[in-house]
Amino acid sequence: MADPQEIMEVGFMIIYFIYILIIVIIMIKRKSSLPSERQPTALRILLGFLALLIGDFGHVSARLFIFFSINTDINNLIFGIGILLENIGLRLLFIFWLDAWRLEFSHSKNSIYYILIITGIIGLIIFIFPQNDWIGNSAPQYWKIIRNIPWVIQGMGISILIINDGNRKKDKLMKKIGICIIISFLFYMPVIFVGDKYPFLGMLMIPGTIAYMFWEFYSLKRFFSSN
Repeated sequence: MADPQEIMEVGFMIIYFIYILIIVIIMIKRKSSLPSERQPTALRILLGFLALLIGDFGHVSARLFIFFSINTDINNLIFGIGILLENIGLRLLFIFWLDAWRLEFSHSKNSIYYILIITGIIGLIIFIFPQNDWIGNSAPQYWKIIRNIPWVIQGMGISILIINDGNRKKDKLMKKIGICIIISFLFYMPVIFVGDKYPFLGMLMIPGTIAYMFWEFYSLKRFFSSN
C-alpha cells in the first residue's frame, strides 16, 4: 500500500503542474498583444516560467513513474534525472527573472547583477560534479546542501531587489512577487538542509509550491495584463 504522504505529494504535484501549464499557455497567448516596450520583459518572464515548467515536467514524470513502477531497478535513475531537470529549471528561472527585474526598473548591469548571474551559473556548473550522483540518486546530504546554496543566495537576492524596487515605485504586485519568493524559501530550506534526516518535512514542499503558484499568478497579472 502506498504511503499516504507520498499519495498527497504526488497528487498535489499533478495539480500544480496543470496549474503552471495553464499559466504559461495564457502568457504565450497574451504576449503577442502586449505593447512593444513591454515585450522584452515579458519574454524573460515567459522563458523563466517555461524553464520551470520543463523542469517540473521532469520531476512530476519521474515521481509518477516511480509511483506506478513495478520494475524498481531503474527508479533511482529516473528520479535522479527528474531532480536534475527540476534543479536546472529553477536556476534558469531566477537567471531570467533577474534580467526581467533589471529591464523593468531600468537598472544597469551593475556589480549586484553580475554577482547574482555568476552565482546562478556556478549553481549550474556544480551539477556537473560526480558527487551529485544523478544516476544513482545517492548524493550525500552535505553535497545536496552545497549544490543548493547558490540557488538560495540567488533567490533571496532577487527577492530583496524586487521588494526594494516594489516599495520604491509603489508597485504592489512586484512587492507581492518578492514576498512570495521569500516565503517559498522559508518552506523549502528545511527540506533542503535536513529533509533526509526528517522525511516528514517533505510536506513543507506543498506550502512552498503554493507560494510559487501565487508568484506565477501575480506575474501573469503584472506583466501580461492589457492594463
